[in-house]
Amino acid sequence: MSGGGAGTADTDWRPTALRGAAELAAMVREAVAANAVRDVLLLRLGPLGTAFRRPPLQRLLREALDPLASASRTRVFELPNGDVVAIATPPGLALETARQSLLRTLEGAAAEAAGGVVADLVTMLRLPEAAVHLLAVAAESLGLEPGEDAAPAAGGRRLGGADVAAAERALAHADLEPVTLRQAVCLLDPDGGSATRLWEDRRIDWPALAVLVLPGVDVTADAALHRRLARLAALRLLVEIGRPGVQARWSPMGVAVTPGTLGLPGFHRFDEGLPAGRRKEITLGFAAADVLADPAGFVAARDMARARGYRLALDEAPAAALQVLVPERLGLDVLRLRWAPDLPLRLPPRLAALLAAPNGADSVVLTGVDRPAAVAWGWEIGIRRFQGPLVEKHRRAA
Repeated sequence: MSGGGAGTADTDWRPTALRGAAELAAMVREAVAANAVRDVLLLRLGPLGTAFRRPPLQRLLREALDPLASASRTRVFELPNGDVVAIATPPGLALETARQSLLRTLEGAAAEAAGGVVADLVTMLRLPEAAVHLLAVAAESLGLEPGEDAAPAAGGRRLGGADVAAAERALAHADLEPVTLRQAVCLLDPDGGSATRLWEDRRIDWPALAVLVLPGVDVTADAALHRRLARLAALRLLVEIGRPGVQARWSPMGVAVTPGTLGLPGFHRFDEGLPAGRRKEITLGFAAADVLADPAGFVAARDMARARGYRLALDEAPAAALQVLVPERLGLDVLRLRWAPDLPLRLPPRLAALLAAPNGADSVVLTGVDRPAAVAWGWEIGIRRFQGPLVEKHRRAA
Protein backbone atom coordinates (compact mmCIF):
# COMPACT_ATOMS: atom_id res chain seq x y z
CA MET A 1 0.00 0.00 0.00
CA SER A 2 1.18 3.51 -0.52
CA GLY A 3 3.07 4.72 2.50
CA GLY A 4 3.36 1.21 3.96
CA GLY A 5 4.74 -2.07 2.64
CA ALA A 6 6.58 -2.40 -0.65
CA GLY A 7 4.55 -3.47 -3.65
CA THR A 8 5.98 -5.74 -6.29
CA ALA A 9 9.57 -6.45 -7.29
CA ASP A 10 10.00 -3.37 -9.44
CA THR A 11 9.11 -0.94 -6.65
CA ASP A 12 11.46 0.24 -3.93
CA TRP A 13 11.08 -1.84 -0.78
CA ARG A 14 10.56 0.21 2.35
CA PRO A 15 12.08 -0.31 5.81
CA THR A 16 8.64 0.05 7.49
CA ALA A 17 7.32 -2.92 5.53
CA LEU A 18 10.42 -4.98 6.31
CA ARG A 19 9.95 -4.24 9.99
CA GLY A 20 6.31 -5.19 9.56
CA ALA A 21 7.32 -8.71 8.47
CA ALA A 22 9.63 -9.15 11.46
CA GLU A 23 7.08 -7.73 13.90
CA LEU A 24 4.34 -9.95 12.50
CA ALA A 25 6.50 -13.05 12.98
CA ALA A 26 7.32 -11.95 16.54
CA MET A 27 3.65 -11.38 17.41
CA VAL A 28 2.65 -14.76 15.99
CA ARG A 29 5.27 -16.51 18.13
CA GLU A 30 4.16 -14.58 21.21
CA ALA A 31 0.57 -15.67 20.64
CA VAL A 32 1.65 -19.29 20.28
CA ALA A 33 3.82 -19.16 23.42
CA ALA A 34 0.96 -17.67 25.45
CA ASN A 35 -1.70 -19.84 23.73
CA ALA A 36 -3.56 -16.57 23.13
CA VAL A 37 -6.55 -16.54 20.79
CA ARG A 38 -6.45 -13.79 18.16
CA ASP A 39 -8.57 -13.03 15.10
CA VAL A 40 -6.64 -12.38 11.90
CA LEU A 41 -7.52 -10.63 8.64
CA LEU A 42 -5.18 -11.51 5.77
CA LEU A 43 -5.18 -9.47 2.55
CA ARG A 44 -3.06 -11.04 -0.22
CA LEU A 45 -2.27 -8.36 -2.80
CA GLY A 46 0.57 -10.11 -4.64
CA PRO A 47 -1.77 -11.94 -7.07
CA LEU A 48 -3.18 -8.61 -8.26
CA GLY A 49 -0.02 -7.75 -10.19
CA THR A 50 -0.10 -4.37 -11.92
CA ALA A 51 -3.72 -3.81 -10.89
CA PHE A 52 -2.55 -3.35 -7.31
CA ARG A 53 -0.39 -0.36 -8.27
CA ARG A 54 -3.19 1.63 -9.90
CA PRO A 55 -3.81 4.78 -7.80
CA PRO A 56 -7.63 4.47 -7.77
CA LEU A 57 -7.49 0.93 -6.36
CA GLN A 58 -4.79 1.84 -3.85
CA ARG A 59 -6.90 4.69 -2.57
CA LEU A 60 -9.98 2.47 -2.16
CA LEU A 61 -7.99 -0.25 -0.40
CA ARG A 62 -6.49 2.32 1.93
CA GLU A 63 -9.95 3.65 2.78
CA ALA A 64 -11.08 0.10 3.62
CA LEU A 65 -8.08 -0.51 5.86
CA ASP A 66 -7.75 2.88 7.57
CA PRO A 67 -10.38 2.20 10.27
CA LEU A 68 -8.26 -0.68 11.55
CA ALA A 69 -5.46 1.71 12.49
CA SER A 70 -7.67 3.32 15.13
CA ALA A 71 -9.52 0.18 16.22
CA SER A 72 -8.88 -0.84 19.80
CA ARG A 73 -6.75 -3.91 20.46
CA THR A 74 -5.88 -4.22 16.77
CA ARG A 75 -2.47 -4.20 15.06
CA VAL A 76 -1.90 -3.86 11.32
CA PHE A 77 1.22 -5.18 9.57
CA GLU A 78 2.08 -4.08 6.02
CA LEU A 79 4.52 -6.50 4.37
CA PRO A 80 7.19 -5.93 1.67
CA ASN A 81 5.25 -7.66 -1.11
CA GLY A 82 2.09 -5.62 -0.50
CA ASP A 83 0.25 -8.14 1.69
CA VAL A 84 -1.50 -6.77 4.78
CA VAL A 85 -2.21 -8.61 8.04
CA ALA A 86 -4.42 -7.26 10.84
CA ILE A 87 -4.60 -9.02 14.21
CA ALA A 88 -7.15 -8.28 16.92
CA THR A 89 -8.30 -9.62 20.27
CA PRO A 90 -11.68 -11.33 19.83
CA PRO A 91 -14.30 -10.37 18.98
CA GLY A 92 -12.68 -8.88 15.88
CA LEU A 93 -15.69 -6.91 14.69
CA ALA A 94 -13.49 -4.27 13.03
CA LEU A 95 -11.75 -7.03 11.05
CA GLU A 96 -15.04 -8.37 9.72
CA THR A 97 -16.16 -4.88 8.72
CA ALA A 98 -12.85 -4.32 6.90
CA ARG A 99 -13.15 -7.72 5.22
CA GLN A 100 -16.55 -6.89 3.76
CA SER A 101 -15.30 -3.50 2.56
CA LEU A 102 -12.24 -5.07 0.94
CA LEU A 103 -14.33 -7.70 -0.83
CA ARG A 104 -16.54 -5.00 -2.33
CA THR A 105 -13.48 -3.00 -3.39
CA LEU A 106 -11.84 -5.96 -5.09
CA GLU A 107 -14.83 -7.16 -7.07
CA GLY A 108 -14.12 -4.94 -10.10
CA ALA A 109 -11.01 -4.70 -12.23
CA ALA A 110 -8.86 -6.13 -9.47
CA ALA A 111 -10.87 -9.35 -9.56
CA GLU A 112 -10.06 -9.76 -13.25
CA ALA A 113 -6.33 -9.37 -12.53
CA ALA A 114 -6.56 -11.97 -9.76
CA GLY A 115 -8.36 -14.51 -11.91
CA GLY A 116 -11.70 -13.68 -10.37
CA VAL A 117 -11.00 -15.44 -7.03
CA VAL A 118 -11.58 -12.47 -4.74
CA ALA A 119 -12.40 -14.63 -1.71
CA ASP A 120 -8.89 -16.06 -1.83
CA LEU A 121 -7.42 -12.58 -1.48
CA VAL A 122 -9.24 -11.66 1.74
CA THR A 123 -9.44 -14.35 4.41
CA MET A 124 -10.16 -14.58 8.12
CA LEU A 125 -7.91 -16.77 10.24
CA ARG A 126 -7.39 -17.44 13.93
CA LEU A 127 -4.31 -17.75 16.10
CA PRO A 128 -2.72 -19.89 17.36
CA GLU A 129 -4.08 -22.42 14.82
CA ALA A 130 -2.92 -20.34 11.83
CA ALA A 131 0.55 -19.60 13.24
CA VAL A 132 2.47 -21.68 10.70
CA HIS A 133 0.54 -20.19 7.79
CA LEU A 134 1.17 -16.61 8.98
CA LEU A 135 4.89 -17.28 9.48
CA ALA A 136 4.91 -18.55 5.89
CA VAL A 137 3.25 -15.31 4.75
CA ALA A 138 5.90 -13.24 6.55
CA ALA A 139 8.73 -15.33 5.08
CA GLU A 140 7.28 -15.22 1.56
CA SER A 141 6.95 -11.43 1.73
CA LEU A 142 10.71 -11.23 2.28
CA GLY A 143 11.46 -13.45 -0.72
CA LEU A 144 12.27 -16.45 1.47
CA GLU A 145 11.09 -20.01 1.08
CA PRO A 146 7.45 -20.54 2.05
CA GLY A 147 6.83 -22.13 5.40
CA GLU A 148 4.79 -25.19 6.30
CA ASP A 149 1.26 -25.24 4.93
CA ALA A 150 2.33 -22.86 2.16
CA ALA A 151 1.55 -25.32 -0.62
CA PRO A 152 0.26 -28.85 -1.08
CA ALA A 153 2.25 -31.56 -2.76
CA ALA A 154 2.19 -32.13 -6.49
CA GLY A 155 -1.28 -32.33 -7.96
CA GLY A 156 -2.82 -30.69 -4.88
CA ARG A 157 -2.45 -33.86 -2.77
CA ARG A 158 -1.37 -33.44 0.83
CA LEU A 159 1.25 -35.97 1.77
CA GLY A 160 0.41 -38.27 4.66
CA GLY A 161 2.59 -39.81 7.35
CA ALA A 162 3.19 -42.91 5.26
CA ASP A 163 4.57 -40.77 2.41
CA VAL A 164 6.93 -38.96 4.76
CA ALA A 165 8.12 -42.19 6.39
CA ALA A 166 8.72 -43.78 2.98
CA ALA A 167 10.69 -40.75 1.81
CA GLU A 168 12.84 -40.75 4.94
CA ARG A 169 13.58 -44.48 4.62
CA ALA A 170 14.52 -44.04 0.97
CA LEU A 171 16.76 -41.08 1.79
CA ALA A 172 18.53 -43.01 4.53
CA HIS A 173 19.72 -45.59 1.96
CA ALA A 174 19.95 -43.53 -1.24
CA ASP A 175 23.24 -42.91 -2.99
CA LEU A 176 23.52 -39.11 -2.80
CA GLU A 177 26.51 -38.86 -5.11
CA PRO A 178 24.41 -38.46 -8.30
CA VAL A 179 22.14 -35.85 -6.68
CA THR A 180 24.82 -33.71 -5.03
CA LEU A 181 25.60 -30.37 -6.66
CA ARG A 182 29.16 -29.11 -6.31
CA GLN A 183 30.28 -25.56 -7.02
CA ALA A 184 33.44 -23.74 -6.06
CA VAL A 185 33.36 -20.48 -4.13
CA CYS A 186 36.03 -18.42 -5.83
CA LEU A 187 37.90 -15.19 -5.27
CA LEU A 188 37.69 -13.36 -8.60
CA ASP A 189 40.33 -10.72 -9.19
CA PRO A 190 38.87 -7.79 -11.17
CA ASP A 191 42.35 -6.74 -12.26
CA GLY A 192 43.98 -9.97 -13.37
CA GLY A 193 40.83 -11.97 -14.00
CA SER A 194 42.14 -14.97 -12.03
CA ALA A 195 39.83 -17.28 -10.05
CA THR A 196 41.18 -18.62 -6.76
CA ARG A 197 39.18 -21.52 -5.34
CA LEU A 198 38.38 -20.95 -1.65
CA TRP A 199 36.07 -23.83 -0.81
CA GLU A 200 33.61 -26.24 -2.42
CA ASP A 201 29.91 -25.80 -1.77
CA ARG A 202 27.87 -29.01 -1.68
CA ARG A 203 24.09 -29.18 -1.67
CA ILE A 204 21.22 -31.36 -2.78
CA ASP A 205 19.71 -31.25 -6.27
CA TRP A 206 16.14 -31.51 -5.00
CA PRO A 207 14.37 -32.42 -8.26
CA ALA A 208 16.85 -35.25 -8.74
CA LEU A 209 16.51 -36.41 -5.14
CA ALA A 210 12.71 -36.46 -5.46
CA VAL A 211 13.02 -39.08 -8.20
CA LEU A 212 14.87 -41.29 -5.70
CA VAL A 213 12.75 -40.85 -2.58
CA LEU A 214 9.22 -40.03 -3.82
CA PRO A 215 8.89 -40.47 -7.60
CA GLY A 216 6.24 -38.24 -9.12
CA VAL A 217 6.09 -35.84 -6.15
CA ASP A 218 7.65 -32.39 -5.96
CA VAL A 219 9.09 -32.66 -2.44
CA THR A 220 9.81 -28.93 -2.37
CA ALA A 221 6.11 -28.11 -2.84
CA ASP A 222 5.28 -29.40 0.63
CA ALA A 223 7.43 -27.31 2.96
CA ALA A 224 6.99 -29.58 5.98
CA LEU A 225 8.27 -32.57 4.00
CA HIS A 226 11.05 -30.50 2.45
CA ARG A 227 12.24 -29.35 5.87
CA ARG A 228 12.32 -32.89 7.26
CA LEU A 229 14.16 -34.24 4.25
CA ALA A 230 16.58 -31.30 4.27
CA ARG A 231 17.50 -32.10 7.87
CA LEU A 232 18.38 -35.69 6.97
CA ALA A 233 19.97 -34.87 3.60
CA ALA A 234 22.33 -32.36 5.21
CA LEU A 235 23.40 -34.99 7.71
CA ARG A 236 24.06 -37.46 4.91
CA LEU A 237 26.26 -34.89 3.15
CA LEU A 238 28.19 -34.22 6.34
CA VAL A 239 28.69 -37.93 6.96
CA GLU A 240 30.02 -38.24 3.41
CA ILE A 241 32.62 -35.49 3.82
CA GLY A 242 33.62 -37.03 7.16
CA ARG A 243 34.67 -40.32 5.58
CA PRO A 244 38.40 -41.16 5.84
CA GLY A 245 38.83 -41.20 2.07
CA VAL A 246 37.47 -37.68 1.73
CA GLN A 247 39.52 -36.48 4.67
CA ALA A 248 42.67 -37.89 3.09
CA ARG A 249 42.25 -35.65 0.04
CA TRP A 250 40.66 -32.81 1.99
CA SER A 251 39.83 -29.34 0.78
CA PRO A 252 37.60 -26.80 2.59
CA MET A 253 33.86 -27.35 2.10
CA GLY A 254 30.49 -25.77 2.75
CA VAL A 255 27.17 -27.55 3.39
CA ALA A 256 23.65 -26.16 3.73
CA VAL A 257 22.15 -27.42 7.00
CA THR A 258 19.02 -26.89 9.07
CA PRO A 259 18.99 -26.19 12.82
CA GLY A 260 17.44 -29.62 13.27
CA THR A 261 20.40 -31.29 11.54
CA LEU A 262 22.75 -30.27 14.34
CA GLY A 263 20.47 -31.86 16.92
CA LEU A 264 20.62 -35.32 15.36
CA PRO A 265 22.81 -38.01 17.01
CA GLY A 266 24.45 -38.58 13.63
CA PHE A 267 25.80 -35.03 13.63
CA HIS A 268 27.53 -35.55 16.94
CA ARG A 269 29.13 -38.74 15.64
CA PHE A 270 30.29 -36.84 12.55
CA ASP A 271 31.66 -34.02 14.69
CA GLU A 272 33.55 -36.34 17.05
CA GLY A 273 35.19 -38.14 14.11
CA LEU A 274 36.74 -35.03 12.52
CA PRO A 275 40.51 -34.55 12.69
CA ALA A 276 41.80 -31.74 14.88
CA GLY A 277 41.54 -28.32 13.26
CA ARG A 278 39.19 -29.49 10.53
CA ARG A 279 36.02 -27.78 11.78
CA LYS A 280 37.26 -24.28 10.94
CA GLU A 281 37.46 -25.38 7.28
CA ILE A 282 33.79 -26.40 7.17
CA THR A 283 31.14 -23.73 6.54
CA LEU A 284 27.64 -24.58 7.76
CA GLY A 285 24.96 -22.50 6.01
CA PHE A 286 21.58 -21.77 7.65
CA ALA A 287 18.74 -20.78 5.32
CA ALA A 288 17.18 -17.42 6.05
CA ALA A 289 13.71 -19.01 6.12
CA ASP A 290 14.80 -21.45 8.85
CA VAL A 291 16.22 -18.62 10.95
CA LEU A 292 12.97 -16.69 10.68
CA ALA A 293 10.72 -19.71 11.25
CA ASP A 294 12.55 -21.02 14.33
CA PRO A 295 14.79 -18.39 15.97
CA ALA A 296 15.25 -20.38 19.18
CA GLY A 297 16.24 -23.53 17.29
CA PHE A 298 18.66 -21.54 15.15
CA VAL A 299 20.31 -19.89 18.17
CA ALA A 300 20.80 -23.25 19.87
CA ALA A 301 22.31 -24.79 16.72
CA ARG A 302 24.48 -21.72 16.06
CA ASP A 303 25.87 -21.63 19.60
CA MET A 304 26.67 -25.33 19.53
CA ALA A 305 28.38 -25.12 16.12
CA ARG A 306 30.32 -21.97 17.04
CA ALA A 307 31.55 -23.57 20.28
CA ARG A 308 32.96 -26.43 18.21
CA GLY A 309 34.75 -24.10 15.81
CA TYR A 310 32.72 -24.28 12.57
CA ARG A 311 32.36 -21.32 10.23
CA LEU A 312 28.73 -20.25 9.94
CA ALA A 313 26.83 -18.61 7.09
CA LEU A 314 23.46 -17.06 6.36
CA ASP A 315 22.64 -19.13 3.31
CA GLU A 316 21.18 -17.95 -0.02
CA ALA A 317 19.69 -14.80 1.51
CA PRO A 318 17.70 -12.41 -0.70
CA ALA A 319 18.67 -8.76 -0.37
CA ALA A 320 15.44 -7.68 1.34
CA ALA A 321 15.98 -10.14 4.20
CA LEU A 322 19.06 -8.24 5.36
CA GLN A 323 16.89 -5.56 6.97
CA VAL A 324 15.53 -8.22 9.32
CA LEU A 325 18.29 -10.83 9.46
CA VAL A 326 21.50 -8.87 9.99
CA PRO A 327 24.45 -11.30 9.65
CA GLU A 328 26.70 -9.61 12.20
CA ARG A 329 23.90 -9.52 14.77
CA LEU A 330 23.11 -13.16 14.09
CA GLY A 331 26.66 -14.11 15.02
CA LEU A 332 27.55 -15.51 11.60
CA ASP A 333 30.82 -15.38 9.68
CA VAL A 334 29.61 -15.38 6.06
CA LEU A 335 26.74 -13.86 4.11
CA ARG A 336 25.80 -15.87 1.03
CA LEU A 337 23.85 -13.23 -0.89
CA ARG A 338 21.57 -14.48 -3.65
CA TRP A 339 22.07 -12.74 -7.01
CA ALA A 340 18.97 -11.25 -8.63
CA PRO A 341 18.76 -8.97 -11.69
CA ASP A 342 17.05 -6.23 -9.66
CA LEU A 343 19.83 -5.99 -7.05
CA PRO A 344 21.43 -2.88 -8.59
CA LEU A 345 18.18 -0.99 -7.93
CA ARG A 346 17.64 -2.41 -4.46
CA LEU A 347 21.00 -2.41 -2.68
CA PRO A 348 20.17 -2.72 1.02
CA PRO A 349 21.85 -0.14 3.27
CA ARG A 350 22.90 -2.91 5.65
CA LEU A 351 24.80 -4.65 2.86
CA ALA A 352 26.61 -1.41 2.04
CA ALA A 353 27.51 -1.02 5.73
CA LEU A 354 28.73 -4.62 5.93
CA LEU A 355 30.96 -4.23 2.88
CA ALA A 356 32.35 -0.96 4.24
CA ALA A 357 33.36 -2.53 7.56
CA PRO A 358 36.95 -3.79 8.09
CA ASN A 359 37.28 -7.15 6.31
CA GLY A 360 33.58 -6.95 5.51
CA ALA A 361 34.06 -7.77 1.84
CA ASP A 362 35.79 -11.00 2.84
CA SER A 363 32.58 -12.21 4.51
CA VAL A 364 30.23 -11.84 1.51
CA VAL A 365 29.72 -14.39 -1.27
CA LEU A 366 27.47 -13.61 -4.24
CA THR A 367 25.75 -16.89 -5.21
CA GLY A 368 23.76 -17.90 -8.27
CA VAL A 369 26.11 -15.98 -10.57
CA ASP A 370 24.96 -16.86 -14.07
CA ARG A 371 25.88 -13.81 -16.15
CA PRO A 372 28.69 -11.26 -16.43
CA ALA A 373 26.39 -8.55 -15.09
CA ALA A 374 26.35 -10.32 -11.71
CA VAL A 375 30.13 -10.29 -11.42
CA ALA A 376 30.31 -6.68 -12.62
CA TRP A 377 27.73 -5.62 -10.04
CA GLY A 378 29.61 -7.46 -7.30
CA TRP A 379 32.93 -5.90 -8.23
CA GLU A 380 31.37 -2.44 -8.35
CA ILE A 381 30.11 -2.62 -4.75
CA GLY A 382 33.17 -4.43 -3.38
CA ILE A 383 32.28 -8.14 -3.49
CA ARG A 384 35.15 -10.39 -4.56
CA ARG A 385 33.82 -13.85 -3.74
CA PHE A 386 31.45 -15.51 -6.21
CA GLN A 387 29.70 -18.81 -6.87
CA GLY A 388 27.52 -20.02 -9.73
CA PRO A 389 27.40 -21.47 -13.24
CA LEU A 390 29.41 -18.61 -14.75
CA VAL A 391 32.16 -19.10 -12.18
CA GLU A 392 32.31 -22.82 -12.97
CA LYS A 393 32.57 -22.03 -16.68
CA HIS A 394 35.39 -19.58 -16.00
CA ARG A 395 37.27 -22.18 -13.94
CA ARG A 396 36.95 -24.83 -16.66
CA ALA A 397 38.20 -22.38 -19.28
CA ALA A 398 41.18 -21.45 -17.11
